[in-house]
Amino acid sequence: MRRGLISWSREEVPAPVLERRVARLQDRMRDAGLGAMLVYTSFARPSAVAWLTHFVPYWNEALLVVFPTGSPVLLAAFSNRVHDWIRSVSHLGEVRSAPDLGPAAAAFLKERSPEPARIGVIELDALPWSVAEAMAKPGSGAELVDATGGFASVRQPADESEVLLARRAAEIAARALDAVPATARRTSEVLPRWTRRRGSMAPRKS
Repeated sequence: MRRGLISWSREEVPAPVLERRVARLQDRMRDAGLGAMLVYTSFARPSAVAWLTHFVPYWNEALLVVFPTGSPVLLAAFSNRVHDWIRSVSHLGEVRSAPDLGPAAAAFLKERSPEPARIGVIELDALPWSVAEAMAKPGSGAELVDATGGFASVRQPADESEVLLARRAAEIAARALDAVPATARRTSEVLPRWTRRRGSMAPRKS
């Protein structure tokens, strides 16, 4: 379970860094003739959307829609009461409520791109059918194509912010390993001590 404070340190990941990442993706989309790019996110799959917008879901699911121009739009199957929190921790053009994510995405794409369009999807084979079905129906006006390779090429080489965060994560992991008593032989000997220490730790920004 993900615990603690999720916020946005604009010193570690400034908004212009996220904007440049989106711009790189949009360049690739235009080269590939894509009318939009869809990026699915959930508690178990936060990485791609977090890299583009800094949004990391505690729970539920969402779909990031990136057009060849303009800011990304998040279709969120979350209660409206958390939309202010979403906006505070991420860099987005718009947050839309989408309790039934698939039909909402199909309607949104039809609204923004009324003409038939090729829609890139990151990890198309892993997109839940409950989300993909409405967009894959004949007459939907959308042709879903896998865009995983294009997105992977956009992420390389890693920018400075990503490298610095990776180094910090490695340092945190090293400190955690160093804190394990040399005499410990069982997990149960370590967890109670870690739990006690965690209670005194101040929240950290991510």
